[in-house]
Amino acid sequence: MLNKFLLGVCCWSVVMAAQAKPLVLSSIKPLTLIAQEVAGTAADVDTLVPVTGSHHDYPLKMSDHLRLQKADIVLWIGPELESFLQKPLANQPAVKIIRAYTLPGIFWPQAVAITGDVDEYHHEHDPHLWLDPRNAIVVAQAVSQKLVALDPANGTQYRANLQAFTEKMQQLDQQLQMQLKPLAKQGFAVYHEGFAHFVGHYGLYQLDYVTFTPEQKPGAKHLHQLREVLAKEGKCLFLEPYNDMQSARDLAQELHLKLGTLDAVGDPTITSYSQLLERMAQNFSACLANGS
Repeated sequence: MLNKFLLGVCCWSVVMAAQAKPLVLSSIKPLTLIAQEVAGTAADVDTLVPVTGSHHDYPLKMSDHLRLQKADIVLWIGPELESFLQKPLANQPAVKIIRAYTLPGIFWPQAVAITGDVDEYHHEHDPHLWLDPRNAIVVAQAVSQKLVALDPANGTQYRANLQAFTEKMQQLDQQLQMQLKPLAKQGFAVYHEGFAHFVGHYGLYQLDYVTFTPEQKPGAKHLHQLREVLAKEGKCLFLEPYNDMQSARDLAQELHLKLGTLDAVGDPTITSYSQLLERMAQNFSACLANGS
């Protein structure tokens, strides 16, 4: 009987220990990948929006609202990207929120020239800030600070994880700079305007985009202007895995452009932040190398 009692206490302790782990809830997968680097095994990290969901107007379910309440830390870009989260997060304690868009130290690229009309989705800066590894370090620092304050018993681990991630990102950055440097003069267009951080940091030559956001269909005027600029200097047109892009495919066929794929979020095969950037660099290289 005593053994059963002790076994029950032991099991309860294990459950309580598991429940005691801090929970970081990230809005999107790339932020989850960064947070996981800092959390290690000491904290749990989960993602709110599936990779196929819209970052602009994802419909939150009741279970999603409960997840936001349960989370110890909520990590998001800001209303500039996940506008649907602005109201729900206004009801959450400010101390648990990390808004990456407003973090001190974020690097912002110069705006890529555009031929489209300004609309409701345009912002002062491209909110896809995770596509610059220097910004990933800034986000990781913010996550580490929150976790250390929330869970000081594991503070040493969080700080060590942050240091390891920082060094890994600096090495990766140098590697990608060398890999992408030969592509600097190869003109291309992307499907939607979400890659300025990567393009700007690595000195790539983006001519334009098909549509400003995946939710919008490109207008006839914009497609005409895009056709003209690509006909002169275009080598490649990059599509995305989750959007309807027949007009872009038709345009590439008409102008004899190579087709590539860029995924800013990361499909299920992507399991680390480094892998996300490495895959993007590989896809740029595959479509633009040798200017063919």
